[in-house]
Amino acid sequence: MTWSTLLFRGLEVWLTARLLRSPIFHRMVGRVHEKIQHVRHGVPPEQMGGTKLENNGSGIKQFFDYFKEELKDQAKGNPRNKL
Repeated sequence: MTWSTLLFRGLEVWLTARLLRSPIFHRMVGRVHEKIQHVRHGVPPEQMGGTKLENNGSGIKQFFDYFKEELKDQAKGNPRNKL
């Protein structure tokens, strides 16, 4: 081995160790992993939002409107088709 090969090998080891300690590198790998999981298995329901109510208050109003509508339908005896 020549000195230049030894020098480059040492530089490579140092750069690799520094890269593996970097939080930016780990965030990037995490994002790539998440994208691959989404492609393979689809987006998990907890990330899609599901039935969460909005924080601005309009979600609660929509819920009560829907609830009143359901009570009216049940009182009339014609429940909606939930498909």
